[in-house]
Amino acid sequence: MGHRVTYTPMAPGNYLISIKYGGPHHIVGSPFKAKVTGPRLSGGHSLHETSTVLVETVTRGGGGFSSDAGKVVARGPGLATAFLGQKNHFTVDCSKAGTNMLMVGVHGPKTPCEEVYVKHMGNRIYNVTYTVKEKGDYVLILRWGEDNVPGSPYRVTVP
Repeated sequence: MGHRVTYTPMAPGNYLISIKYGGPHHIVGSPFKAKVTGPRLSGGHSLHETSTVLVETVTRGGGGFSSDAGKVVARGPGLATAFLGQKNHFTVDCSKAGTNMLMVGVHGPKTPCEEVYVKHMGNRIYNVTYTVKEKGDYVLILRWGEDNVPGSPYRVTVP
């Protein structure tokens, strides 16, 4: 099993790329040296830049997350109607649905919604806020892992 990670440095210079597994264990050859050339992409003045990407593997089927999307409860006004230029919201309670990841997507009449914020409030309860910029019918999808939660996809009207 392999993983691909892409990173875009913001400035030219010499970089160290560390790849570890199982916590503190470097893979053979890590850290790798990379000389980056080209234009500076950010206006920052920092000479030190650090980024971290954590990839956790999950086995499908027998091993992986133990969850039940059917036990997720979504409620709130933003599941049926949304208003232009306002923060529309709803909550998603996954506290009885086991362990997984909440996925939220909002697609408008022509394009995906520009701003969708998902905030974990603790105990697998989430507040979702989104802003719409055009009138029409939207599709809002909620998934707990790979499965739709009850009611998803939702049809949201923007008057």
